[in-house]
Amino acid sequence: MLKKACIVCKVVGVLAIIGALNWGMIGLFHMNLLDRLFGQSIITNVLYVFIGLSGVALLASFFMVCPACKKS
Repeated sequence: MLKKACIVCKVVGVLAIIGALNWGMIGLFHMNLLDRLFGQSIITNVLYVFIGLSGVALLASFFMVCPACKKS
């Protein structure tokens, strides 16, 4: 699915995967991987924002086609 996607779609997909894996680890092991790696810092908050935006972009992709992917 991501093999033929543009770079923006690949980044969005990877961030969504990271977010999903992190939530899976929280649910299964009560361990937040992002907090373990970066602590309670601004980096963690920025990553959460980007992961959230990638979720919004994936939601939008159900209703519209990425303009960059459509060109290629």
